[in-house]
Amino acid sequence: MSAYILRRLIGTVPVLIIATTIAFFALHLIPGDPVNLMLAGVPASIELRENLRRQLGLDRPLHLQYFNFLARAARGNLGVSFRTRQPVSQVIAQQLPATLELAAGGLLIGVTFGMGMGLVAGLRPNSPVDSLAMFIAIVGISIPGYWTAMLLIYVFGLRLGWVPIVGGGLAALILPSIVVGSFAVGDIARLVRSSIVEIRNEDYIRTARAKGLPERRVILRHALRNALIPVVTLIGLQLGLFVGGGVITETVFARQGIGKLLVDAILEKDYPVVQAIIMLVTAAYIAANFVVDLLYAVLDPRIRYS
Repeated sequence: MSAYILRRLIGTVPVLIIATTIAFFALHLIPGDPVNLMLAGVPASIELRENLRRQLGLDRPLHLQYFNFLARAARGNLGVSFRTRQPVSQVIAQQLPATLELAAGGLLIGVTFGMGMGLVAGLRPNSPVDSLAMFIAIVGISIPGYWTAMLLIYVFGLRLGWVPIVGGGLAALILPSIVVGSFAVGDIARLVRSSIVEIRNEDYIRTARAKGLPERRVILRHALRNALIPVVTLIGLQLGLFVGGGVITETVFARQGIGKLLVDAILEKDYPVVQAIIMLVTAAYIAANFVVDLLYAVLDPRIRYS
């Protein structure tokens, strides 16, 4: 196991380098001058612009900027934001807690309701309950996130006044979490349903029933545990998506977060912030899939890593 973990950790290095390299050069292909965006139309002399460009390191050839970025990143130095002149690590640290709260809330909603709906539908296939659960799952996947957000704001925030629309605290996190989790609910519910339908007629399930085990134990202990392997894979991918993909939700609910910070940094050509966030999101995907791989051995003892 230790050798496997070491190989996976070593394997993350080229993935991070490739992702950040693509982001670096793609960002420099976007038209626009960071210095002009920083000045925001304020008249400035050529000397001032050149001095500012020199301070930011933009006067160097592109390949030297790239290697300088890699050298700083290897030392844990993510650079300084062009826009705020603060260390990038500090800028991200200010926004990361809000993103992690939203990701945790969305994951809780998605896993709880997705697993519940999929389990109920899988135990009663082709029944009205199955049809209703799959209808709700399809609706959750099909409706755009901004439309779901506005509908929830109108009904539960404005008309009923049950929860605040903006602000901090647990109450203000409910509606954004539902919006983020609605996509995961549909995917998880459909996958759990198909896994349960496929597994519930396997030989070992019939053997467990023949031994006189209670139906609840047969489902929860045997059928569901084996059905969770593809579901865990999906949840790992969704977790990485939650960390970096909450731009629409953060914008509609006026929340701070990594997603909104990334969009603002791209528009303002704040190279260090964009590169650091790309690296962070890539690392989140890698970590999520690494944890998923380790959970396979927990769910299925036949799986071993050497």
